[in-house]
Amino acid sequence: MTVTVIALVTINEDAPEDLAAYLKATDPLLASAGAKIVQRFKINEVVVGKRPAKSVVVVTYPNREAVDQVFGSEAYKNAIPHRERAFTQYQVSVVET
Repeated sequence: MTVTVIALVTINEDAPEDLAAYLKATDPLLASAGAKIVQRFKINEVVVGKRPAKSVVVVTYPNREAVDQVFGSEAYKNAIPHRERAFTQYQVSVVET
């Protein structure tokens, strides 16, 4: 069963090299797991509450195991230091569709 993941992120504009390194590491992981980025949004305005992040990324995975394959992989763990510098906000959630 397809799983939808929502990422709420804010890119650190002062760390473009880390962002590039993070994407270089994670793009092949997503591809090998059969995951696809289906939508990207910039949050322009918050009507109620505080802005959770500047961008929303919607990713579909073929199943829950594929999500675990990506985020539990050694390659992803090695990319975490780049992620920590590349984003000032980074939250990933599995949502019910």
